[in-house]
Amino acid sequence: MLETVVDRLLSAEGLMLSAAALITGLVLTRLRSFRRARSDELEQLRVEKTRAETQAREQMRMVARLRADERTVASLVRFLPSVVRELNMAHLDPNRVPNLIVQLATAIFEPEQVLLFLYGAPGAAKQDTALRLRAHHGLSKIPHTASVIALGAGKIGWVAEHRIEMATEDWLNFSRTEGNTVAHNHPSFHLDLIAPLVHHSDKQEELLGVLCVGKSSARPRDPKLMIQMVTNLGSLALMNSYNLRQLREQANNDGLTGLTNKRAFLEQLGILMTTAEREARKASVFIFDIDHFKHYNDTNGHMAGDDLLKTLARVVRDKVRPVDMLARYGGEEFIVAMPDVDAAEALSLAERIREAVASYPFQHGETQPHGRISISGGVASFPMDGSNGNDLIKNADQALYQAKEAGRNRVGRYRGVNIGDAPSTDPAGWPGSGRQAG
Repeated sequence: MLETVVDRLLSAEGLMLSAAALITGLVLTRLRSFRRARSDELEQLRVEKTRAETQAREQMRMVARLRADERTVASLVRFLPSVVRELNMAHLDPNRVPNLIVQLATAIFEPEQVLLFLYGAPGAAKQDTALRLRAHHGLSKIPHTASVIALGAGKIGWVAEHRIEMATEDWLNFSRTEGNTVAHNHPSFHLDLIAPLVHHSDKQEELLGVLCVGKSSARPRDPKLMIQMVTNLGSLALMNSYNLRQLREQANNDGLTGLTNKRAFLEQLGILMTTAEREARKASVFIFDIDHFKHYNDTNGHMAGDDLLKTLARVVRDKVRPVDMLARYGGEEFIVAMPDVDAAEALSLAERIREAVASYPFQHGETQPHGRISISGGVASFPMDGSNGNDLIKNADQALYQAKEAGRNRVGRYRGVNIGDAPSTDPAGWPGSGRQAG
C-alpha cells in the first residue's frame, strides 16, 4: 500500500516536472521570440531614427540654403536696381565701373575678398598679355607682383586664358584642368570662385577681365550662375562705358589732328572763365595760324596740307603744359587756353611754341616764301583784356592780325605788345621785323 502511494507520488512529481519543463520551454521559446521581435523592433527604430536624423539634417541644409537664397535675393533686391541703374548711366565714367562690379559681387556673396582684374581696354589693341588689378575689397595691401598677372599664370590667369568659371572643387577635378595642377597666384588670395568677364559679339569673343570671390559667407544655391550674372552685367557696363567715351571723344575731337575741336574747346573755356572769375584767378588765350598756308596747299597739294596740320599739332602738343587746352579752331587756325597764366607768362609760352614750329623740319618747308613753316599768333589775358572767353578770343585774334601785318612768324599781345627778336623799328612799331619768315 505504501509502495503504491510512493509510486503515485513519484509519478505525479514526474508529471509535474515534465509540465514544469514544458512550461519552461514554452516560456523560453516565447522569451526568445520576444527578444528577436524586440531586437527587430529596436533595429527598425534605429533605422527610422537614422533616417529621421538624415532627413532632419537635409531639411536643415535646405533651410540654410533657403536662408542663403533669401539673403541673396534680399541683397539683390536692395542693391541690384541702383547698381544696374548706375552701370547704364549715359555719363558713366569707365573708371567707375570696376568699383561697381566689386560692390555688386560683395552684396551677393558677402565675401571676405573680391578682386577684379581687367585686361586692357575693350576694343583696343592689347599692348601686353597682362591682367591688372583695378578694384578690390577685403585686402588692405596687395604687392605689385600679385596685382599684375600674365595671361595663363596661376588660377586667375588660367581662367582668363580658358574663359570658364571655376569653383574650389573644380580645381581638384583634373579633367577640368587637362590633367594639370594649377598653382595659386598669391598666398593672401583665398578664392572660392573665379570667373572671366567676356564680351560676346557677332565677330569675336573678347576677354575683358577676371572677377575673383573668396571666403563667401552667403552661399547662393548656384554660385556659378550668380557670378555669371555679375560678370555679364560687368562686361556690358564696361563695353557701354568705353563705347560712350569713344563717341564723346569723336564728338569732341578734330578728326584730322586728334585735337579738341572748336565746340568742345569753347565749352571748356567757358568753365575755365567761370572758375577764374569766381576764384579771382588768371587765365590767358593764345590763338595762332600757319603763315602762307594757302601757298603751301597750292604748291604741294591738299594731302600734303593735311599732313602739315597733323604734324604741327604734334609739335605744339609737345610744347604746351599738361593743364593747357589745345584745340584746332578751324582751317589752319589753332588755339590754346592757359589756366593760371598772366599776360607775361602767356607771351613766354606762346613764344616757345612759335620757336618750336619755326625750327621744326616740316616736309616741303623750303617751298614756303621764306623757306620754312612758321606761325603768327596773338595773346589776350583775363581780366585786363576781356571779362569772358569770347572777348579774350576776339582780342587775341586781333593781336594775331597785328602780328601778320608786322611781318609774320611772331606773336603779340592784344593792344600791340609783342615779343620776338632783337628790337628794330618798323611803321607798325613792332620789334623783330628783321626776322620776317613769311
